[in-house]
Amino acid sequence: MAAPTLWTLSSAKRPSPTRSNEGSGNTDLNSKGSISTDRHEPAGSNSGAGDIFEAIGFDVVDEDSYNLLAEYAERAGERSTVYRADITLHGRCWKLGDGLEVWSVIYESPSELYFADCRPAFRSRYVYSIQPWEMAEYCEDGEAIVHGKLCPGPDIFFELQNFTEVKNPLFRRHRLQVALAGLASTAAIPRRPKSGSSQYLMQRFYPLSAEPDSNKDCYENEYVVSGTILAHREIHNSVTEERLVWVFVDAGKIRLEVLVNGRSIDGRPSVGSNMTATVWLQGHVLQDNEISARYEGIDLGCVRSDFWAGLRRSN
Repeated sequence: MAAPTLWTLSSAKRPSPTRSNEGSGNTDLNSKGSISTDRHEPAGSNSGAGDIFEAIGFDVVDEDSYNLLAEYAERAGERSTVYRADITLHGRCWKLGDGLEVWSVIYESPSELYFADCRPAFRSRYVYSIQPWEMAEYCEDGEAIVHGKLCPGPDIFFELQNFTEVKNPLFRRHRLQVALAGLASTAAIPRRPKSGSSQYLMQRFYPLSAEPDSNKDCYENEYVVSGTILAHREIHNSVTEERLVWVFVDAGKIRLEVLVNGRSIDGRPSVGSNMTATVWLQGHVLQDNEISARYEGIDLGCVRSDFWAGLRRSN
């Protein structure tokens, strides 16, 4: 893996996951001529690329379907660009509605032009603050990983989807406003026992790598989430008509939006039930106009001291 380009004071710790570059080929996308389409897996071996794409309603079963999805994103996606020395990264965001997205990134240098990445995305509703934070870019892989601490909450790693569309001055801030969501390949909702059970109501949020039987190649942004369902609803992929389930889970350390394919969820979600899922954590950095557009008034669930705490000046 290429050395990361860092935008903060220290480097993010990132293991070296297994990459797959099988079946490369050339495809005319009516953009910059012939672009090599090398497959890139957006998740570790525990959750393959196809599993994560299922969370937003696409069946990516082979190299051809992966490359075809990348081509659609290239044609129909909103365009953004970032420049790194003599490297240009062309981002494409294909918006499907209800927050569903497909991102592709084209890597361009004086000697190379190829698809660096294609990945599923979900632009979530709730806003989080992270401070301190750091970001590592992997230009040749067309991706960026953010490591930060939620305010309040745990330290997290997540895949940054929109790093090609965020203006550079935003990355100079001490605190970032982000939208986070977990894409789940599977989820389970056990039946509620007749009598109260602490095991049933357990709230957990921890890295998948902490599981005793986890694969060593799992990514640092894969987590096990277990907690109480606060809200849920069905959404549909406008292209495939797949039924998806959006669930808002209280996992104790964090309240997180989780998206899972309706065919991959075991049980029926209901408010107050417990759900457990393994998620690939991803998110977007929000710009000022996006934060203003999301304002819905005072959150009556917050105590007054929370507002005063937000006025403290950072050193």
